[in-house]
Amino acid sequence: MTRFLVSWLAGSLVVAGAWFGWTYTDQVNAAVTSAAQLGPTPEGEALRTDGTELGSACSGPTPVDATGMDALMDQLDGEPTLQGADHGGSVALADGRRLYAFGDTIRDTDVVKPFMVRNSVLISNGDCIKPMEVDHHGPAIPSDGKLGYWPMSLRATPVKGGTIVQMITATVTVKGSESFATTGSNLATFEVPTNRMPRLVSHRPLGPRTADPRVPTWGAAMWDVGPWTYVFGTASNADKSTAGWALHVARTSPDDLDDPDAWQYWDGSTWVTGDPSAAQGEAAQLIGPDNGVSHVLGVMEQDGNWYAVSKEGDYHGVWLSVWKAPEVTGPWTKHRVRPLANDSTIRRYAPLVHPDFTTASGRLLISWSESPTTHGPFYTHPELYRPRFAEIDLP
Repeated sequence: MTRFLVSWLAGSLVVAGAWFGWTYTDQVNAAVTSAAQLGPTPEGEALRTDGTELGSACSGPTPVDATGMDALMDQLDGEPTLQGADHGGSVALADGRRLYAFGDTIRDTDVVKPFMVRNSVLISNGDCIKPMEVDHHGPAIPSDGKLGYWPMSLRATPVKGGTIVQMITATVTVKGSESFATTGSNLATFEVPTNRMPRLVSHRPLGPRTADPRVPTWGAAMWDVGPWTYVFGTASNADKSTAGWALHVARTSPDDLDDPDAWQYWDGSTWVTGDPSAAQGEAAQLIGPDNGVSHVLGVMEQDGNWYAVSKEGDYHGVWLSVWKAPEVTGPWTKHRVRPLANDSTIRRYAPLVHPDFTTASGRLLISWSESPTTHGPFYTHPELYRPRFAEIDLP
C-alpha cells in the first residue's frame, strides 16, 4: 500500500469525478500570484489589511465547552461554501477570535461549485462564524492538478496588528479514481489582521515528497514548549500493514519551522540536527505502530507531562486513548478513555485536542471527525460530515 492510502474515505468522497474539487492550473496560478504580489508583511510592521475582508461582528458568547462547540458547527447549515468537512483543528487568535482548518470540504452546489475542495478555513467570533472566501471558489490553500493539501497541525503567533498562523499540511496525491496517498508535508502561513479575515501569504514544501510509509509524515501534531516547537510525525512499515501509526518527534526553534535542515530529530537516544533519517526506524519510535496512533492526532504538554490523544489503531480502532509521558521522549503509557468505534452509518476518526479552551468542567476539550459510510448523505445531510466535540479527563 502507498503512504496513508485512504480508500475507505475516498469511497465515500469520489462520485463519478464530481467530487474532484481541485482548481485548474490557471486558477491556482492566479491565486498564488495575487498572494505573491501582496507578499508577507515586513517584520516589525503591523499586518497588512490589503486583500482581506472585514470579519463578522458578533455579540453572542464564545462557546467554551463541547455542547457549545457542537452548536457552533451546526451553524454551517447556513454556510453554502462550508456545509461539511473533517479535521477542524483550531487556534486562538490575538483578538479573541478563533481560526479553524478543515480538510475535504463539501459545499451547496446551488450556490457554489465544485461540490468539494481539499481544504477550507473558518473564523469564529463569539458564537458567529465566517468562512474564508477564496478566488474562484477554490480551497483556502490552492490545489495543483491532482495534488491537494490537507491540514494537519497549527500554531499561532501574536504580532503587531494581528496573528500569524502557521499550518503544516499533508500533500494529497490521487491514486486512481477511489484512493489517495499522502506524499509529504508543507508549511502554509496565514496572516490574520485584527478583526479581519485571513490571507494566505506562503505555502512551501517541508522536504522532498515520498510515498514510503516508513518516512514520518511531519506535522501530524505540533506543540510549543519553552524555546522549542515540537513537530510530531507518524510512520508505519514498508507495506503499511500495521493497525495504527508509530509516533516520532523532532524539535526546532519557531523561527526555523520552515527549514527541516535546522530541525533536531530524536533517534531514540539523542537529538540529531539536520538528518531526518535519524528519526526513522524502530529505535526512534515514541509509540509503536501496532495499535498505535492515528495518522493525524493531538499532542500537548500540561503541568510537566506530555499527552498524545488519538484513536488507538487509527481508523479501524474502537477506542479513544491517551498516551502519557513524563518527557516528550517517553516512556509513553497508554490509557483507554472512551469508545470511539465506527458503526454501520458513521465513520469516526482523527481525534484532536483544543487545550486552550477553559471548560467549566475543567476537562480537556477534544474533537474527532465524522463522515457517513455511504454517498447519499453527503448531498442530503451534510451535517453528518462535521467534527464532533467532547470533554475528557486526562490520566
